[in-house]
Amino acid sequence: MNSRTRVLTAVLGLTLLVSLTLACSLPGLPDLGGLLTEEETPTPAPAQDTPVSEVLCGDGVCDDTENPQNCPQDCETPEPATPPEQLPFELDVEALQNLSSYAYSLHIDGLSAMAGSAEELVLDIEGQRQSQPTKAEQLSFSSVTDGDSTSMEIVYIEDLGKMWIREAGDAWQEVPVMDESMLSIFDAFSMLYWWEILSVGDPEDVQYVGQEMMNGVQSHHYRSAEGSLWGAFAAGCTFASVQDDIWVAVDGSFPVKRELHAGVDCQDESGEINFSMEVRDINQPLNITAPM
Repeated sequence: MNSRTRVLTAVLGLTLLVSLTLACSLPGLPDLGGLLTEEETPTPAPAQDTPVSEVLCGDGVCDDTENPQNCPQDCETPEPATPPEQLPFELDVEALQNLSSYAYSLHIDGLSAMAGSAEELVLDIEGQRQSQPTKAEQLSFSSVTDGDSTSMEIVYIEDLGKMWIREAGDAWQEVPVMDESMLSIFDAFSMLYWWEILSVGDPEDVQYVGQEMMNGVQSHHYRSAEGSLWGAFAAGCTFASVQDDIWVAVDGSFPVKRELHAGVDCQDESGEINFSMEVRDINQPLNITAPM
């Protein structure tokens, strides 16, 4: 054996000796002797039964051991909601005239008898009105009745003593306002007119829901399932499955919003009627100007 072979043999022997020493001394490594015997399986500790008397609150279930005293979150019966105080229905449509300004809208669609016979109607009115710094009003009106459509726009400015009218997008026609009677053209489109013609019916049928903020105004919310539409709109019509919601300003009793949905029968024709009216931007600055 040459010297090179003897050196290699010595290195291999030394490496084997170091490996066996580390295996016996490092923690966590199995003992060599333990590998020669059968591994014993540890006996698990006996299960601990949950005492029958233990109270487990917060699981949403009121068990036999729980009661309103030791587990109120699971067993205590919640207080019933207190119904709002029942207030009589009060609405002052004329109070709209006491506002310095407001915008308004009206939408109606469904079966009506406004023209004397049962017809499908879509009606929209949008406008704004101010009393300061000068009396002025502008509005747009459009309607579709059994496929026939019409539209109109009107502007009135008191300081200028003039009114402008145009139909179906035609050129504006300037009309000098000679006296107040000429302003009656607004009557058929005003919120006062529509809130009066679409009356609520018997106030005894109206239930008080509570106070709500509507269109920036603290309002009383009323609801009726027996409401009816009166006047020419409802001539010859009967209503069913009515839901009529009305919001009235707490301060001033003026109308703020109304939404009605109902089944309707007009002159032996059945259908439905939906309408909404609302007053918004109350007492906010407006800028009603003459059309160009």
